[in-house]
Amino acid sequence: MIRKEIIIKEVLVFKSYGVQFAIPLKFIDKVIAAQEITPVDNTSYYIKGVIDIQGEIIPVLSLRARFKLADKNISIDDKLVIINFNDARVALVAEESCDIITFPNEEIKEIKTIFNGLSSVKLVNGKAGIIYIYDPDTFLSKDESIEITSVITKISQSRAV
Repeated sequence: MIRKEIIIKEVLVFKSYGVQFAIPLKFIDKVIAAQEITPVDNTSYYIKGVIDIQGEIIPVLSLRARFKLADKNISIDDKLVIINFNDARVALVAEESCDIITFPNEEIKEIKTIFNGLSSVKLVNGKAGIIYIYDPDTFLSKDESIEITSVITKISQSRAV
């Protein structure tokens, strides 16, 4: 009898606008309490600004804005999920619950894009409801990635002066 190997996928699940998003755990750096965000002029609508963590400039992105859902101001109850994105780190605003969930790969379904601007999405429909899993490497377009890098560079250079 041949046994099929079951691969377990670990993700961090959080909510934004009542939608459950998940990021594979391998991309997560840490989750921190919301803090003051410094706005940055002339950036895209989904970049809320930047935070400084131990001297490192980290852009803060709103999933609500990114997916063209009703945006809101960041609350003291929100969390910031710091993820490794390309060669930098970015923070995503999480409004509710940050939990680590594991499930077998066979429960993950690939679906067509349902959120504007997201090229690849997977989902799990389980006891906790529908969870949308995305890969940070496909979350932003090449131009958007370049913009985030330029925001980091711009702020870092202005501090050096």
